Amino acid sequence: MRQRVVRRVGNKKLANALRTEFDRLPPEMVVRAFGVDYGHVCPPEGGDLFVTRFGWPFLEQLLPGTWYTDQRYAKEGEKLPGSTGHAYHVVTKPADGVSLELVVKFSRVAQDVPLIVETTFPDDTPPAVIAEARFNSPMEEFGLVMELRNAASGPEPRRMLTQRPLGIYAPPQEFKLWQLGRNTSSFRTHEHLLAEDQEDAIKAIELDIKRMYVLLYGWIKGKDAQDSFVAGDITEKEFLSLAPRVIRELENRGYRVLDNKPRHYILRKRQSDGQVMRHRDGPLVYGLVDFELLQRTREHQRQFRARQREKYWRLQSGAVSEPAVRLPSHLKRMPILGVEYLYGQAPDGGRLWVLGQDPELFDYFLPERWRRTPRIKLSPMAEVYRTCTRDNIHVVYRRSRVGVRPRVDPLAERGNAIREHGYNSPFEEVAIAERLRQTGMSTTHPRAIFRTGHRSMKATHLRDSGRFTDHANLVTPDTVPEAVLAPDYDYYTIWGYFRGIDPARAQGEKATGVVDLERALEDDLLTPKQYQKIEKRTLDRLRAIGLGGDELDGREFVLFPDERGGIRRDTEGEVVVLTSIDALTAYDYGLLDEASYREIVERTSARLREVDCALLDPSGKHLLLSMDPDGTFIVDETGHAAVTLCNFELLQGPGGAIL
Repeated sequence: MRQRVVRRVGNKKLANALRTEFDRLPPEMVVRAFGVDYGHVCPPEGGDLFVTRFGWPFLEQLLPGTWYTDQRYAKEGEKLPGSTGHAYHVVTKPADGVSLELVVKFSRVAQDVPLIVETTFPDDTPPAVIAEARFNSPMEEFGLVMELRNAASGPEPRRMLTQRPLGIYAPPQEFKLWQLGRNTSSFRTHEHLLAEDQEDAIKAIELDIKRMYVLLYGWIKGKDAQDSFVAGDITEKEFLSLAPRVIRELENRGYRVLDNKPRHYILRKRQSDGQVMRHRDGPLVYGLVDFELLQRTREHQRQFRARQREKYWRLQSGAVSEPAVRLPSHLKRMPILGVEYLYGQAPDGGRLWVLGQDPELFDYFLPERWRRTPRIKLSPMAEVYRTCTRDNIHVVYRRSRVGVRPRVDPLAERGNAIREHGYNSPFEEVAIAERLRQTGMSTTHPRAIFRTGHRSMKATHLRDSGRFTDHANLVTPDTVPEAVLAPDYDYYTIWGYFRGIDPARAQGEKATGVVDLERALEDDLLTPKQYQKIEKRTLDRLRAIGLGGDELDGREFVLFPDERGGIRRDTEGEVVVLTSIDALTAYDYGLLDEASYREIVERTSARLREVDCALLDPSGKHLLLSMDPDGTFIVDETGHAAVTLCNFELLQGPGGAIL
């Protein structure tokens, strides 16, 4: 049957797709939106079919010829009772002798929401939230459902049972706006959100205001709670208590459904005795359906980011433990220049190398987690940015200048040495930083290296091909190996953000770790009033020593939780606050005199020479100092100002060779 389908389709790409596992699809067939990967198929009936991992094994059954053509979903299917939109239950035509039960739901994106909450509805959703309700776009809805299915933490250890999102079909026909009932302004908002989410994608999904979108969900066998009550399968007490329970369980996971009602809870019976299924501890087992008004709660993002942050630091603290026995199929371990990485492809077609052993670290550095968040440029000359990722992790990312000839004077002794050496590759930078930390020097922590998926040509007269020749023997472990360092792509190194103390200590252990001022407020270590007082006092102290402070915020200042769950204070009862400044800025603002500045630079250069390294550009802008808001610098065990090295692109490794 499969061969007959392939011949009938007459589409080589589709024929190949029918034989290919999802993880082996070519990059040009995979798109990603709101955290969900789709296989993009152009069916013979026309239009676009986006199939999730759940749906991919049933690709033949999801082709529109089995359920959509000639309105089969309506003629052969059944309109779902209680549905305010167009939703149908239909059994597909068989493929390979197998049919699939689907829920076919037409998206109401950008239509007005006719939402009336009954007075008996057991929820305290603010009226403003209801007034501003909007239907989710198709991809946004699937993204939220996938999040909800995975939100099994905190007070709700059980996974929320839902329909499985299988695919989204956009038929080729175009309609007038009045036929679809769409509001142009609302649609543009959805269009912008989708485009923003896929900003760096090589191949992106685009919403078309003139086309329909049909969501395909797996069918959950059973009866909804209302029909189950009418049929006597559950008691009145169970029926009345179910809606408050669902609302509570959604809220505990960080979500709400604005039109939550018994019609959306599907109950099933056991085959053994015909009784409604229950969990071992007694509550009814239900499956949740209908998600066009699913939302995150106001607390969701804060709680999610806090959990992600804590998980990240746990993973980082265990990064040197024994590696997992088995990696996911899309990741491989890859040593480069003595550093162990987890290697894989990013959804936008890029390549990603993440330091550490735990595969869960990989997703923290996917480009959509850090390239689309608000950023602050740290250098007027280079592309260096600070950002707080979507997971509430503070990082610095730097665009590598490997392959570009340094623009320095070749007649100056230092300039000539820099030109001869050239910029280090990202892999050299990380290897040097790791080696220096092993010798006891303080450096910022390398976290990952990212290579973009799109090509970026450099001007011929600026090229320096030396590093690409030196790295020619380094290739990826892909089925078709590629050069690790390729000349026509951009590379970014991602580093832990230094705020006055080694990031390895910032792991959230309240007795010994550190937290920034913003996090102290989020974690209820400070009240809002205490937060405002500390922030104002810290900024006033910085202004008193000549620092502007206007661009600073609570993320710049670190505090020290004590063993009693409070914040460490000095002998005068003031909260101990620490921040960071580079040596050159400290000199420019008069916090270091010339002699002190020279001593810091020369001492760092001498320390590097001791380990057979050389700082080709010995500038204080690459040396970070820790200080309190009064300008007093933290000293190391020798009594000198503690220095942390943060730039490695012009640092010559041992013997001047690749490590």
